[in-house]
This record gives sequence, structure tokens and C-alpha cells, in this order.
Amino acid sequence: MTQTHTQIAVIGGGASGLAAAYTAARTGAQVTVLERLPRVGKKLLLTGNGRCNLGNTHREMTHYKGSLPQTEQILAGTDPEAFFLQLGVSCRKDPEGRIYPMSNTAASVLDGLRFACQSQGVQLSCDARVTGLRRNKGDFLLAIPQGMLSAERVIFAAGGYAAPNCGTDGTAMALLRGLGHPVNTPKPALCPIRTDPAAVKALKGIRVHGAVSALLGDKCLRRETGELQFSDGALSGICIFQLSGLAAEHGSRLTISADLLPEWSREEAYSQLLQVHARRRMLPLEDLLTGMLPKRLGQVLLRRITDKALTEPAACLTHTQLQHTAALLKGLTFPVTGTASWQTAQVTMGGIPGNVLTDTLESRRCPGLYVAGEAADLHGDCGGYNLMWAWASGCCAGKAAARSLNGKQVKP
Repeated sequence: MTQTHTQIAVIGGGASGLAAAYTAARTGAQVTVLERLPRVGKKLLLTGNGRCNLGNTHREMTHYKGSLPQTEQILAGTDPEAFFLQLGVSCRKDPEGRIYPMSNTAASVLDGLRFACQSQGVQLSCDARVTGLRRNKGDFLLAIPQGMLSAERVIFAAGGYAAPNCGTDGTAMALLRGLGHPVNTPKPALCPIRTDPAAVKALKGIRVHGAVSALLGDKCLRRETGELQFSDGALSGICIFQLSGLAAEHGSRLTISADLLPEWSREEAYSQLLQVHARRRMLPLEDLLTGMLPKRLGQVLLRRITDKALTEPAACLTHTQLQHTAALLKGLTFPVTGTASWQTAQVTMGGIPGNVLTDTLESRRCPGLYVAGEAADLHGDCGGYNLMWAWASGCCAGKAAARSLNGKQVKP
């Protein structure tokens, strides 16, 4: 079997892998990227609905969850705008602080990374799934379809379990487990939240602006505002995605409460409802909330209030029922039954814990091996936070791996 050699092998040609490869090569190392798919960056092309939300100007650590105390230090080491400007990719910011390429296409971000890697002599080897990884006399041996590859350092950037159609199905994590690394239980995150199908069956396809809260008993764990979407047996939309990590963590103990009129207080909602009711007393119940809510959503809400036929006049509602209606307008609840599948998840919650990684993301269990990107136990909110971690962790691991090559000619 053919055996070749490289100084640094990067497992995974996604966002963190390409950032690591470029940084390591620019620091002076010989780098080979091993990508299991026919081309690099497939998942990157899908980010931001094809526009690639590659970072955010708001860098508070509250946007991240996981077990890596190194996170803040590593993120501070890479400015995504400056990094991509160096690659010839200009960026712009929207009013919410999200950073996008000036071209507004993810393809230009991938091209910038590919061109930069090529300019530094990085070898991009596709259709090169790594099926084995072991130590060999201080180096590493990697089994790939083309034969055996020996490497002095390895950067694991093969992602987690989310979006398996992009090659990140979690099978590569077995390579890390085989070298003695613990893995915090992986769960889907930034994905729809499953609920009782009967609770949303009549709402399928409806989108409405609102505020959603994750409730654990009487305690509100987090509240997000945005577009709420209803689908088959699930709640969706970015505001829901932001709560999905809590749904993965707490499961059926969690309840989602939707405030359908976040601009009004409960008292204001009740006052407005009384005025509308006075004007529409003789109209059918099904028309009472039209103008406040999409008609089907209003009908579902009213069915929770009364067993009267919706063809009955709105005058049939009592003051107590109107008060209950106002309460539902401000807090329509849905039981949580879990999160959606890996196929619809954007990122992985869980992974290699921070206590087995150094400040440069080198493994304490297997020196010379570095873990970057989604494989580490860290995930961020929607809004560019996960790609920001991909660039920062990739750059951190790439630079550290290159500089650790004792006696080699690497740049300071």
C-alpha cells in the first residue's frame, strides 16, 4: 500500500479545516487537507441561505454554550473581517451586527479560502475519507482510500453530526474516541423543536412575528423575538432555533410559550380585544381575531377558549373567556417533545470537552493532535457565531500545530 508523508494533515475540508490549513501553511508548514466528499466546503455553501453569515460584531460569550473555557481567548485571536480581507474577500455588516461577504454569496467565501490555500501550497485531497488514525513512533498514520498518509501533526476538523448530507454524519468522531478522547453526548442544535402534532396540525405553513420563551416550570430560561413558523409536528424559525439547545437539554420538561403580540402588554392586548369584540359582536367567532392574527391561527386560539362552533356570533364569548383569549395572545403554549433530526440541525451540541484540550486546542490525551470547529464541545447562536468559532479555532489550531514542529523552518 502506498505511503506518503506530510507535516500537517487536516481531517475535513470545511470552514475550520480550510482556515486551519491556510494558517498552518502561511506559518511555514507543509499541509494536506483530507476531505471525504468530492469537493471541499459543501456545508459552507449552504450557510446563511447561501449568503454566508460569517461573523458578528457582537462578541459576548453569552452567545456560546459548551465546556470550553478557552473560547473567549481563542475568539479574540481572530477578527473575521480582517481575516477575510486578507484573503481578498471584502465584508459588510447589517444593522444587527451580522457580517456578510460584500458579494452576498457563500461561494465567494469558499473561493477566497480555496485560493488562499492554493497560494500557500496546501494540497487539497478530496474523496479521501479517513478510516483509521493511530500513533506511529511519535507521528500519526492515517488510512485513506489512496493508501497510508504519515503526518507529524493532525488537525481534526471533520465537524460533528449536523447536516449529514454535507458529509458531517459524526462517523469521524470514532477516530477521536479510538485515541482515548471522551465525547460529551452530541445532540442537534439550531434546529426546529418538536411538539405535539395535534397542537400545530391546523397551523402548518403559517408564519407570524412573535416572541417565544423556553419555560422550565415557572422559570423563563430564555426569550427570543422573530418569525415563528409552524410545520409538521414542529415549531421553527430563527427564534425557535435559538431555544433548541435548551430543548435538547431539558426535553419534555420544557414548554415553549409564544407571545403573539409582543408589542403590547397583556393589559393592552385585553383592551384592544375588548374594542374589537365590541365592533364584531355579530360577526362569526372565526372572524374575531382577524387583523390581529392570521385567520387560521386566530381560530386555533379560539378553539382553546370555547367549545362553541366558530360560526356562532362573537357575542357568545363571556368576559372571562375574553380575558383567557388575551392571556393566550400573550402566551400560547406548546409542549416540547424533543428536537428535530440531525438532517435539519445546523450545528452539533456536545463534542470533545474543553478539559482535554489545551489553550491552543491541542489534545492532552494525544499530543500533536488538535481539535477545531464543531468537533469541540461548543456551539453558538444563529447570527454568524458558529462560523466565527470555525475561523478562530481553525486559525488557532493551524498556527499552534505549525509552530510546534520542532527544528522545522516555520515563520514566527
